[in-house]
Amino acid sequence: MPNSEIPASLDEVDLNWVTAALESTGHATPRIEELRGEPVDAACSTAARLHLRGSENGEALPPTMFLKLCPPGHDFLGASEVAYYTRDYVGLDDAPLVRCHAAIGPHDMALADSIGEGYALLLADLTASHTDNKTIPPTRSHARCLGASLGKLHAHRWGMAGDPDGTHDLDADLDRYLGHVGRGLEPVLEALGDEIDARRRDRLRRVLDEDVERMRLRARDGSGVALLHGDPNPTNVLTLRPGMQGEPGGPALCLVDRQPFAWSLRLWLGTLDLVHASVPYWSPATRRAQERVLLEGYHEALCGAGVTDYPFARLVEDWRACLCQGALVAVEWGADAEALDGMRWLWQDQLDRALRAVMDWDDM
Repeated sequence: MPNSEIPASLDEVDLNWVTAALESTGHATPRIEELRGEPVDAACSTAARLHLRGSENGEALPPTMFLKLCPPGHDFLGASEVAYYTRDYVGLDDAPLVRCHAAIGPHDMALADSIGEGYALLLADLTASHTDNKTIPPTRSHARCLGASLGKLHAHRWGMAGDPDGTHDLDADLDRYLGHVGRGLEPVLEALGDEIDARRRDRLRRVLDEDVERMRLRARDGSGVALLHGDPNPTNVLTLRPGMQGEPGGPALCLVDRQPFAWSLRLWLGTLDLVHASVPYWSPATRRAQERVLLEGYHEALCGAGVTDYPFARLVEDWRACLCQGALVAVEWGADAEALDGMRWLWQDQLDRALRAVMDWDDM
């Protein structure tokens, strides 16, 4: 199904389109007799729950699916999310991914060439069984499961050859990333004014100097490098609701919405994902209590997948080196004048938590 057949809106999602999308996967599907779309709020896409009824009582057609629709013409979305579900983790048992019924879009394009291309995903509907984690305080079991889930993904795409889109120059990748993120430093400091004291102001400046260079040196030898999710923030982490059961054989935790920007680090130290998932979002007390559990879950998953040349001590050193990412997540908001003001409620807390983490480890 070519990109030209990607609906521009939910109004164009009808029985014929859904049937064709499902049949494009090569699997026979029952004829759909009824379809009803239920819009769902989404930030950078159009989303809906599709309620389906087939012409026969067959298990091949679930009663609902989740549609994510990204029409052509946007300025940053590309092929990454299609590849996430249809290429990068095919063959990985128990992958912490939502089951994808069909993916329509740029399957064979490199990420850099696919910006602006449209795509559509028909995913398993986890609305009733799972919830995101943006308002849920992380427990020890969650921290371990989150670490293990990222470890499973990373182990499957481990090492300098982990990106199917091609090889990476890590120095050039980091320079491109910092070229974007670094533009937010002075606007953030100016916005904070006297709310950030001289010691913390100096420590933040050193994050973009000393800390990122320490991280660069840790990454250069390729040890601990993997294909990243890139944005495993709590909104992109879905876990089972208490008392609920997921799909038979499905994961209790799913990581969704892998969609890097052109400036994002896509292949880097795996601990970058661990930092991004926790440091900007967990309270300092929670992070201090759970960070070792997070790392242990991650390391156990790597070892279980056959990554035997990455000792736990090296993981801890990489975690420390990547702690600067927590601050960079906050600073990046300052690269956009509208976000600097409109998202201050978020980035100011992120920055406070990240600086506390960096300074905690300074004292060790």
